[in-house]
Amino acid sequence: MTWGNKYKSSLGQHMTPAVIADLLVQHLPRGVSRAVDLAVGDGGLLTALQQRWPSARVCGIDCDPDRVRKAMERVGRAAIRLADGLDARIPSYVANGPGRFAVVGNPPFLATPVREIHQCLQSAAFPGVTSKHGLRRLEMSFLARGLIEAKRQDGLLAMILPSAFSSGLQYARYRRAVLENYCVLKSIEIHGGSYRDTEATTVLLIVDTARKPTREVEISRYLARRDLFEEVYRGRVLPDQRLDARYWAARELHATGAPTLADVGVTILRGRRSKAEAARDRQHLLHTTDLCRIGGRSIRLPEHNGPFDEQDTVVQKGDILLPRTGTRVRWEPVVVTSGQAVISDHLLRIRAPHGVKEATRASFHHPHFRTWLDSVSKGVCATVVTKSELMQMPLFAL
Repeated sequence: MTWGNKYKSSLGQHMTPAVIADLLVQHLPRGVSRAVDLAVGDGGLLTALQQRWPSARVCGIDCDPDRVRKAMERVGRAAIRLADGLDARIPSYVANGPGRFAVVGNPPFLATPVREIHQCLQSAAFPGVTSKHGLRRLEMSFLARGLIEAKRQDGLLAMILPSAFSSGLQYARYRRAVLENYCVLKSIEIHGGSYRDTEATTVLLIVDTARKPTREVEISRYLARRDLFEEVYRGRVLPDQRLDARYWAARELHATGAPTLADVGVTILRGRRSKAEAARDRQHLLHTTDLCRIGGRSIRLPEHNGPFDEQDTVVQKGDILLPRTGTRVRWEPVVVTSGQAVISDHLLRIRAPHGVKEATRASFHHPHFRTWLDSVSKGVCATVVTKSELMQMPLFAL
């Protein structure tokens, strides 16, 4: 691969910028004398590690001949192997010896057909976790191999993962397994990492397998373009909680003690059909673009906008509308003051029982709401709010 090809999409490669490599190495505990990178790429992580610990013995493995040649130029020919990092043997000069052993990596972020090696690694590293999504994600198999190799030597793991690992529902069982079976030292949310050809946000996970399972985690964020590091939280993280700085920055709003929407019987439904699907059938749906056109916090709908299919999600007077996902949407709750309409799959319908209707409406317009919403939303190119997390919103107005 030449530098003109910014990455190989077929391999999920995004080379680690020097500033991120330095961040990873600086946050490793002291005393690393042996290290392996199972997806070495152009050798950026091992180069940074050697700069901090010049006498460290290192090994890099990669299946891409172009990247291997580049890594050999930077790290040294003897230290680099052309092989599959998921099953390659780690040479004895790195696997054995005094001092602390570390697995470092920025593995491929790639959906791939499931292989037997993926199942073997993930079942060993994440006891009790079964996930079709996870088995297809190559980075999860590299994380599994890294944890297994680190655990064999009571070593360290420092790995860059997609930001969804720290917050996404599809990774929730993996987060739980890591928190319950290993000691997570740090979770660092990285913004603006300058990865070639992508705006992906990532998270740096640092684990010490020599220690008892997680008790206290440091949650931080790093703004690469400003070279700004900020510790957001240091303390207990439960196995079912998230690991992203966005969530923990608003931690006081998640522990108000007030009843949640779920506690008081609020129901939340998303629309069933996309705007494009409805257009093909000449059906008008209320969409996020309609909410963008109004200036206030309420909307009046036609009194008779039917008939409605029983599969449609219909909003009516008193319901609250909120976008579920989008790139340029108006993240402002809107109350239906009259009429009815079918909503698209990009909108959520929030309906409160009569006794808490006013408190629910006031909570969505409370000063704390936007901060809380920012803390539970996720996504890179498009922001997403999930029903399950919205149901845990406290009634701020009670």
